[in-house]
Parts: sequence; C-alpha cells; structure tokens
Amino acid sequence: MTTSRSLPAPAFARRLNRARRLWEWLALATGVLIAVKVVSYLYLAFASYVVERTGSRVTAGIDSPAVQAWFQIEIWWDITVILLGAVLLIVWLRLIWLSAVLAERISPGSVRYAPWVAVAGFLVPIVSLWMPVYTMSDLGNVFAREEGRSTDAFPWIPALIVTLALVSFGLDAASFDISGSAPIDMASARTALHLAAAGGAGKLLLLLACDGFLRAIRPGQEIALADLSSRERAWGRPDGDRADSR
Repeated sequence: MTTSRSLPAPAFARRLNRARRLWEWLALATGVLIAVKVVSYLYLAFASYVVERTGSRVTAGIDSPAVQAWFQIEIWWDITVILLGAVLLIVWLRLIWLSAVLAERISPGSVRYAPWVAVAGFLVPIVSLWMPVYTMSDLGNVFAREEGRSTDAFPWIPALIVTLALVSFGLDAASFDISGSAPIDMASARTALHLAAAGGAGKLLLLLACDGFLRAIRPGQEIALADLSSRERAWGRPDGDRADSR
C-alpha cells in the first residue's frame, strides 16, 4: 500500500476527489435528516402549546396518522442521524488529513501541525477550541497562495466552524438537561424543544460552513496537484497514474 505522503499526484488527486464526493453526499443526506428533525421539534412545541391552551389534541393534530407514523419511526431517524454524523466526521477528518499532507508536499512547514496532530486537534477536548482554527487557517493560507490571492487577515470561516460546533452541541446539551429532569411541565418541554430546534439549525449552518471551507480551498488544491503532476513528469515518473487506483 502506498501512503498518501508518497503517492504520485494523479493517484493522490483520485483519493482526494473520492473523499470530496463522499463528503458531499453524506453532508446532503445528513442535512436533510436534521432539517426534518428541526421541523418536528418546532411542530411538537407548537402542538404542546395548542393542547395546553385549548385542551384539544385534535386541534393540535397530535393524533393524526402522519404524526403517529412519525412517532413510530423517530427513534430510527435519530439513530440514522447519529450514524451518518459519525461517518461524516470521519470523512471530514480524512479531508483535513489529505489537505495537510498536500500542503506539506507543496510547501513544507506551511502547516504548524503534522497531519495526524492536525486531525487529533479536532477530537481532543480543550485543544479542539483552538487547534482546528489554526489548522484550517494554515490550510486556507497555503492554498490561497497557490491561487495567487491574498490570505485572510482573520480566519473567520475556521472560527465560525468552531463557534457553530460549540453553540449547536451546547444547545443540545441544554435541551437534554431540561428534558431529562423530572417532573417536567409543558412550558419546560417546549423550551427543550426550542433549544433542540436551535441546535439542529446550528448544525445545518455548521455543515454549510464546513462545506464552504472545503470549496474555498479546492481551487488551490487543484493548482497544487497540477503543479506536482508536472514536476513528477519532469522527474520521469510517467507511471504515477497507475501507482494507486484506490
């Protein structure tokens, strides 16, 4: 097996493109599932308010076949969201790894962390508050220079990604804390639902921000890969395309 660090540029590009395509499909699927959950949270909050004010489940629509069917599948929907989210995180880290490796190949020392350290920085508590910002900022700067454009004075997209992650999962934690307390009245239940809906909306924005970052660095990556491929041809490595087809 050929490692990413020693892969010829065409084979490296194929790996990167496969990871990008997988990210796009998973992000879309996860986003759709989360959006449906946000709608369901808002509906349930509205329905509980109607029931509390009118005492009528019919007016709220709670007993409708569609709502009852949703209650039957909701747990499986949640499990699917969790599983897709876990796979999506793995693919995101894979893209960060590949991007860091590519940055090191075209400009050694341009990323302050080694690829594996950059990936670990997204997972380790506390340091995940700042290491991802530095990593993504470095990657953005490297590939911006490949395009010949100026780098951002402030890494606002990386900072936005970390902020959205903190806020969205923090809202989830607050919602779970309220809904897990007993006894819980309807007003508190609505608050928990509103927090969960806000957390879901935050995750949708997080997906958009992550996708925006990947799209922002993509042109520079393509230029870098084309440059690496040209160098390899000049160095007499015409078999690069066949080195790894995975």
